[in-house]
Amino acid sequence: MKKLFLCTLSLIFSNFLAAQVAVADFIHLEKGVENDYNTLEKIWKPFHNSEIKEGKKMRWAVWKIDKGPEMEKAPDYVVFNIFKDEDQLNNYMNKWDGDSSMKKIEALNRGKLSRSVVKNTMRKKIKNEVRSYTIKILHQTVMTGGEPKIGDKISMGAMRQKSEDYEKFEMNIFLPMWEKQLLNGNISQWSFAKVIDKNEAANDITHMTFIFRNNANPQEVSFMPNNQWLNNMIVEKGLETRDFWSSEATLVYISN
Repeated sequence: MKKLFLCTLSLIFSNFLAAQVAVADFIHLEKGVENDYNTLEKIWKPFHNSEIKEGKKMRWAVWKIDKGPEMEKAPDYVVFNIFKDEDQLNNYMNKWDGDSSMKKIEALNRGKLSRSVVKNTMRKKIKNEVRSYTIKILHQTVMTGGEPKIGDKISMGAMRQKSEDYEKFEMNIFLPMWEKQLLNGNISQWSFAKVIDKNEAANDITHMTFIFRNNANPQEVSFMPNNQWLNNMIVEKGLETRDFWSSEATLVYISN
């Protein structure tokens, strides 16, 4: 019955990532440039909408980090560019032309922002560091609650795999725990991804999880609620298979 219910939901609701591959850019800003950064993303938004309309990628979204990990140059924002598969991503990257893209950005913002504002903002040193990860979705549940909208929240986990059986624990222990929360209406979606590429600035991260609209009570997220001792033993064993860093974020921009 549970599998039938989830299959029925998958025909009704769309997924947030809704793709096999995404590029996640975790951005640490220069000091005092918050307004400039928001202007920058507003300049880029028509460009991303156009690229999506032309079928070059699937979705673009910007999240503001509300609570991040304690680390040097902690991210202030994370930007997702989402593609249907690796072929679409590789094709997009291989055909990227900075000059023609800049001309397109200027044309799309004509009448909205002055050319000088666009150029000055694009040239300004706004991003101090960008940690870029290309991630491939290994599994995600259906998504309930409708399309993503500005103000939605997401819980993100960054993992460093420590043992060969880590992915098995994630799929066989932690996934069922979050599926229960989905069925109880406490989350909208759970996604599990593997890092398949990253830039030089990126940390030693191997996997990521995303919990969309997470309103679950941590004390109620369990694998075997009727046997707390056994539940704790199994979950503890799973936690030993990876290092974990968490962050919370709010959706501030998304493609039309």
